[in-house]
Amino acid sequence: MPIHVLPFLISIATPLQADAQPTAHALCDTHADALLGALDEARYDAAIADFDTVLRARYSAAKLRQDYEALPASYGKLLGRGRPHTGDIGGHDIVMTPLIFERGTLTVEVRCDAEGAVTDLRLTPTQVMSKP
Repeated sequence: MPIHVLPFLISIATPLQADAQPTAHALCDTHADALLGALDEARYDAAIADFDTVLRARYSAAKLRQDYEALPASYGKLLGRGRPHTGDIGGHDIVMTPLIFERGTLTVEVRCDAEGAVTDLRLTPTQVMSKP
């Protein structure tokens, strides 16, 4: 009995329509990644671009720069980022990304509202090693 090989094409992904809007959760992921990318490049004005007006008034690019550039004094050189984790806390999307330093790890928490705007930013130590 002959074996027939049939060519086939499976389309799993459905193309996005032009009017498809990303979810607030997807926007929060995108905004958190953009914020961290801007911090990596010391572009502090770009880092706050997705902040809502309340957070932007409370936490300026200059203050973010001061806080972020002070981290190596306590934690050493930034070695890289860990994998982001996402969730929902109190109706707000949250993206938590570890920043790995020579002497510790911080978690950057980016919280977003229902439209995906960044409403809160926290840098929380999650592992601190003693200084040499």
